Amino acid sequence: MEQKTDLRVIKTYKALTDNFLQMLSEKKFENITVNELCDRAMVRRATFYKHFADKVDFFAFVIRTKQAEFDAQIQQQTDQTRPKSFYLGIIQHALDFLNSNKKLVQSVLESNMLPTIMDILSKQITLDITRKLKEDAESGVSLPASPQVMAQFFTGAMVYTLMWWITQKKVLEAELMEELTPLLRAF
Repeated sequence: MEQKTDLRVIKTYKALTDNFLQMLSEKKFENITVNELCDRAMVRRATFYKHFADKVDFFAFVIRTKQAEFDAQIQQQTDQTRPKSFYLGIIQHALDFLNSNKKLVQSVLESNMLPTIMDILSKQITLDITRKLKEDAESGVSLPASPQVMAQFFTGAMVYTLMWWITQKKVLEAELMEELTPLLRAF
């Protein structure tokens, strides 16, 4: 039997997350306090601490939630039967997310939380890609290396290329996809 989450908890998480993301577009993570977040979200501090150890724990929760949303959209919007289309779809979706959340991305890039975020995202992307590569191998696709090695390689290349591109350029989508598509086809 599936365990349902209490509606009050869902509303609390939504209020905290929405206000936190708004605050991140206004100031750096380091300058956000739990008191300020709770006041804006109209959530008691005791309630916050019932669910999260501190703001870093909450930030990790927000990143995991966004990653889960990203994963669900990837599952719906990419062609799971064609590996190259799947990986191009991941990159396209990541670019769409980055373009639609520019203030949030800039705030994260300027904060000291970047290594933590990169670690959380990289681990999840690696898990997703490993799962897909294992499925590909089981269906007869010949892989040049183990799914784990290929997933680490692809994740590192994708995540750090996106980070580099964001910090160097303002225009993302079309230019980057034009440059990455031939690289991915060679992969």
